[in-house]
Amino acid sequence: MLKAAELWDQVRNQGKSTADNKALDGDVILASQSVLVANYGHEVIIATSNKKHLSIFIDAREWQEI
Repeated sequence: MLKAAELWDQVRNQGKSTADNKALDGDVILASQSVLVANYGHEVIIATSNKKHLSIFIDAREWQEI
């Protein structure tokens, strides 16, 4: 959750957002978990049907592309 807060802060300071101000930001939580795994040297690709928000943080692709 600390990594999620860090990513959330980075995006908000750039004037972007991945969710409503009052919403729990699931995209940032998922991205933070993926970034932490990638930091251990693993290749991480998030399979999604909406890569717009996730691709800000990590490799995210439409699941049909993988």
